[in-house]
Amino acid sequence: MTVVRPLFGNPPHRTALLAFVALALLVATVLPLALLTGPSARTADGSPPLATHLSSRDGPLRDAGIATSIRELGSAPAEVEVGMPTVFAWQALDSGRARVPTFAAEGELTVTNSVNGSSVPAWVNGSTTGPLVRGANGTFSVPSAAWTAGVLNLTVSVTSAVPVTVQLSGPLLPTRPDPVALTVLPDLDHLVLYDHGQPVQSVRSNDTFWHVRDRFGDPTPGAFLIVEYSSGPSVSQAFVPVTWTMEGTTGAWVNYSAPGPGNGTWEVTDEAHTVLLGPVPVAAPASSASAPTASLSPLVLVAATLLAVGAALGMGSLLLGGRARPSPTITEGEEELRRLAEGRETIVDLVRQAGSLGLPEIEDAWEPPPAPPALADWLASLVTDGTLTVTLGEGGRARFALAERRSREPRVTLDEAALEEGIARRDAAVEDDEREGAP
Repeated sequence: MTVVRPLFGNPPHRTALLAFVALALLVATVLPLALLTGPSARTADGSPPLATHLSSRDGPLRDAGIATSIRELGSAPAEVEVGMPTVFAWQALDSGRARVPTFAAEGELTVTNSVNGSSVPAWVNGSTTGPLVRGANGTFSVPSAAWTAGVLNLTVSVTSAVPVTVQLSGPLLPTRPDPVALTVLPDLDHLVLYDHGQPVQSVRSNDTFWHVRDRFGDPTPGAFLIVEYSSGPSVSQAFVPVTWTMEGTTGAWVNYSAPGPGNGTWEVTDEAHTVLLGPVPVAAPASSASAPTASLSPLVLVAATLLAVGAALGMGSLLLGGRARPSPTITEGEEELRRLAEGRETIVDLVRQAGSLGLPEIEDAWEPPPAPPALADWLASLVTDGTLTVTLGEGGRARFALAERRSREPRVTLDEAALEEGIARRDAAVEDDEREGAP
């Protein structure tokens, strides 16, 4: 009888089956772990596994494009003329001092007076955004769009001639860059005349003090005014310096004197050849006959005229024997000379009593008021002949004082008593001659 055994009951086959099952379990357990820990493994949301995050955060895989500082790019000029645009540039750098082209952040720009820290009138433009808006506190807002490839370019125009400090800042910047100092100088080429003093003038001359500033309102010490006088083909120029006044402003004396007898014009320009005053016409004298006497002092003319009149009166009295004659009619020229002499004498007395007077003070002190219209001409003649001097007083006003003289000028005085005695002696001598000649 043959005995039949089950297949599974054979020990070799049982060992093979067990080995196959163990291998399958091993593969099913190890393969998923290998896939999770491999180089291309990803988490459920697609991000790198935790081990990768840790290695990046620890430093070796840190992104080199993160900005760590803001520094000035190049250097701005130390001095600039008021109103002229000046370019300022900053760049974002990483820890290796390489530029970070992806950096862009909002910021603030201030333009302040270096002396007292106050805001200074200015305009700021971005190279890509145009004019920047200035807040009520004087700070300009810099948008992030103003950055290009990690560089910020701003153009600053200051409209006040003072030393300023330009500062870029902001909470989103990695660091605050160093402030930039800038000295703003006045515009000496483009000038403005204003607030002139009382002119000392005559028909053919003028002397006036003018205050001077640049087109932004700044004082302009060291600038020059050009006074040009034209008469036909002849043109003459004079450069007048602008200096400080006692009030802390700047100004200059503008004067001219017509050199010839013909018509002419004069004008004042700045060094940019912009006409500031004029052209002002200067008329020729009424007659050329008076031209030769124009160089003589008015005081000398008055003295000569009085000598001539006194001599004529004395000779007439001697010839007429002392008999009363009707007084001659005073001509218009003699009346004008009399007013000139009296007016000059009154001005000298007022100035001598006060020590120093301005034109308005002389007008107020005139007796009887009002002051004559020719007062300015009389003052000009006294300044011309050296009797009075002109100085600059408070507010740039001209003040007049007596000039110091080493010796008194000669004066001619007519002694009427001596004249009468001479006439009496002559009459007595004539009567004696007539008695001796009688039969």
